[in-house]
Order: sequence, then structure tokens, then C-alpha cells
Amino acid sequence: MENLLSLLKLKLINGLDYDFIALVSVLITYSAKLINKTKLNKRIYYLSFTLPPDKSWTYMAGQYMIFYIPSPPTRRLYSIASSPTNNDTIDFVIEIVPNGIGSTYIKRLKENDTVKLQGPAGVFTYNPSERTPLFLATGTGIAPIYSIITNLIASQPDKQLQLFWGMKYEKDIYLVDKFEKLAQEHENFTYSICLSRESEVDHANYMKGRVTEALTTNPQLLTTNHDYYLCGGKEMVESLRTLLGEHNVPKEQIYFEKFT
Repeated sequence: MENLLSLLKLKLINGLDYDFIALVSVLITYSAKLINKTKLNKRIYYLSFTLPPDKSWTYMAGQYMIFYIPSPPTRRLYSIASSPTNNDTIDFVIEIVPNGIGSTYIKRLKENDTVKLQGPAGVFTYNPSERTPLFLATGTGIAPIYSIITNLIASQPDKQLQLFWGMKYEKDIYLVDKFEKLAQEHENFTYSICLSRESEVDHANYMKGRVTEALTTNPQLLTTNHDYYLCGGKEMVESLRTLLGEHNVPKEQIYFEKFT
């Protein structure tokens, strides 16, 4: 119960929002060493840390870890970007927010530094069904969705998977090499990057407009034949939930996580 109450408080102060909160794994705390830190664009870093020494420890694709920030003492939640099938590292895609406490800490981290992590936690995970999952993300909301997609491809290679990922400008795009490789190697996976502020696009997998526009211009995607996984900014998540509700998609087929 203490862990659950702690997670509820973390939810309130860190902006992760769920329909419900539940513990799905036993939380452990350990010192993780930063193995690799790569700058993906002006504000986004990809970080890889060591796994816990307990070889039986694992997580579910879509979950997050709690980072302990030493100064000032606080905690931040960051979604795991790697798949549980990755036996080497646990990875994160983290956006640097100007003057943010967590962002300042992450930006200063150097390879071989250690970080206190706790987890895993979170309920934004894949729920098996016969329906086709449709993944809708904006910004770093791609992190847990990338984890879920790569895990599904490894475990259910015949499952049809489709992703729409919203960004502002083409220069903001990252991880596209990974998605391109997945699409080339797995014909059941397709992706589109929605660029809301570009006037022209010149790439087969890029399109103008927001994620919501991608759905409204493709009504075959707005049916009860899909399960919908939404992750990203609060405004985007809420607008998509409203849109899906207007097309009679049951709430039980909509899974979401909001970053605020």
C-alpha cells in the first residue's frame, strides 16, 4: 500500500495521467550506470542504462521508471523506450525542458555516471485482443509506444501494427531510422509521421497535419475494429479521445497516457 500511495503522489506531481493506477510489478530500487547518451535533436536525448543485478527482474513494454533527482531532492517519471527483450540495457527517450529540475539533471549526466532508479510501474501496456492496434503519439510519447511495438514485433510478428506519430517540423524527427528498419523487415508494421507545421513534405512516410487529421481523412481507421493506444501531450490525447468517442469507439478499446 505504501508503494501505491507513493505512486499516486508521483502521478500528481509529475503529470502522468491514467484512467486508473495499479501496481503490476514489484518495485525495486537500484543504482544504474549510464552506458550511452546520444543527442537525437536539439532537445531530445536517448539514454541507455545498466539493468538491475537481479537477472529475474523485468518490466512490461509501456511502463516507466522513477528517477531520483538528488538536488533538489525530487523524483521524475520517464517511460521506458526499450523492449523487455533487450537483455543489455534499459533505454529512455527524454526531452530537455528549459529550467526543468529533471531536465537539468539529465542534461548534466555523463556516461559512467550512476542514477538511482526505481520501478517498473505504470499501466500503459498492451492488452491482447483480436483487434488491430493503432498507435497514436506526439513528441516523446513515442517512447512507451516504441517499446510496445518492438516487443509485439518480437513476440507476434504476424500482428498488424500501425503508427501515427505527430511532430511539428521535419527537423524535429528522430528514431526514423529505427522505424524505417522495422517497416522494411516486418511487412505487418507501417508508420506515418504527421508534421503539423510543415507546408510541404517529400517523404513517403511523412504527411502534413496533426494526428487527428490523419484519422479524419482516413475514416477506415475510426472503427471498432481497432484498439487505440494514445500517448503524448494532454491536448492531443483529449482531442483524440473525443474524436474516437464521436465515432462510437468503446472506452474499453482506448488506452492512453498523458504527459503534462
